[in-house]
Amino acid sequence: MKEIREILKEVEKLPAGEKSVLATVVDLKGSGYRLPGARMLIKANGDAVGTVSGGCLEADVLERAKRVIATGIAEVFTYDTTADENSVFSLNMGCRGVLRILLEAVDKTSEIITALQRSYDSRKRIECAVAIGFQGETHINIGKRFFAEDITNENALPGMIDDLETFADSASNYQTIKYEIDDGFVEFAFELIRPPVQLYILGAGADAVPLADAGDALGWRVNVCDHRPAFLTEERFPKCDALVSLDRDAKPEWDVDELTAFVLMNHNYDRDKAMLSGALNSKAFYVGALGPKKRTEQMLAEIGEHFSAEQISRLRSPAGLDIGGDTPESIAVSISAEIQSVLKHRSGGPLRDRNAPIYDRK
Repeated sequence: MKEIREILKEVEKLPAGEKSVLATVVDLKGSGYRLPGARMLIKANGDAVGTVSGGCLEADVLERAKRVIATGIAEVFTYDTTADENSVFSLNMGCRGVLRILLEAVDKTSEIITALQRSYDSRKRIECAVAIGFQGETHINIGKRFFAEDITNENALPGMIDDLETFADSASNYQTIKYEIDDGFVEFAFELIRPPVQLYILGAGADAVPLADAGDALGWRVNVCDHRPAFLTEERFPKCDALVSLDRDAKPEWDVDELTAFVLMNHNYDRDKAMLSGALNSKAFYVGALGPKKRTEQMLAEIGEHFSAEQISRLRSPAGLDIGGDTPESIAVSISAEIQSVLKHRSGGPLRDRNAPIYDRK
C-alpha cells in the first residue's frame, strides 16, 4: 500500500491540467516479481513512483508512457518471457511469465485516482472492472472502468453485474473475464481496491518508535495511543497518521475494521490488561501482546470475560516471529513480519521450505 499512498500524494501535487501516466499490472500468467494491482506513476518529466516489476521493465514502461501522455489514449502492453528469459530487451529477468500492464493518463480528477483516494480515506473496499483488450467493433475503449457501486444494466455488458457480485464475494483480488460481442470480445480485469492495514500501537515507549517506522515503511496507517503527553509527540513519531491521547484509566472499545492490527506494548501490566479486552472484542485480524505468554494468560484470567476460540486465535503472545529479536529495532521487524504473515495467511517460516509458489495467485 505504500506505493498507493505515494502515488496519491504525487497526483495531488500536479498542476491543474497536467497529467501523468498510471501503469498498473492487470494480468500475470506464470511467474512475475509483481502481482496484478502493482502500480507505478510516471510524471511528464520522467519522474516515477512505484514499480511494476523488479526493475527490468521500468525503463521500457517509461518510454511507452511518453506516447500515452501525448495522446491521452490508454494502452495495454504485454511482456512475455515464457519462451526465453532474455526475451525482454536482452535483460535476464529470471521470471517466466506473461505480464500485461495498463498505461492510462490520469490527473487528480480521474476515476481510478478518486477511487483509490476514496478507499484510502473511507476504509471501504471498492470492486471494479477495467477494459484491457478487445476484438471487433465495440464502444468500450481500453481503460474504461465499471464500478460495482454504480454499474447498471444499461451501461454494462450482459453478465458483468453478476460477475462483479460473484467477484466481490470471492477471496480474489484480481481476475480477467472475456465477454463475447457480435464480432469478437471485450476483456476486463476485475480488481478489488482495498484500504491499507491500520496499526494501533498501544503504548508510546521507546520500542514503539521503530515499530511505528516499520508500519509506515509498509504503507500502513499508524496510530500510536498513550496517556502520557510527554511520550505522545510528533517529534518522536513524525511519520504517524494519528497520535491518540487516552485517559490513564481508559478501557477503550474500538470501532475498527478487519484490516486492523493491535500491538499492546505499554510495559505496564494494568494498562495492557485494560486494553486487551477491547482489542479482542474488536474486528481486528491481529492482536499482539509483548511479554511472556504466562503474563497474557494471567491477564485473560483476571479480566473475567469469556473470549471465543476465534478471538483467542487472533491473539499473539508473545507478539512477533521467532527471529531472535533482542533490540527495539529487531523486535519491530519481528512483530511487523508476523502481522504481515497473519494478513497473508502464511506461517512465517523460511521460503526455502515452501513447496508452493511464493505468491498466492487468487
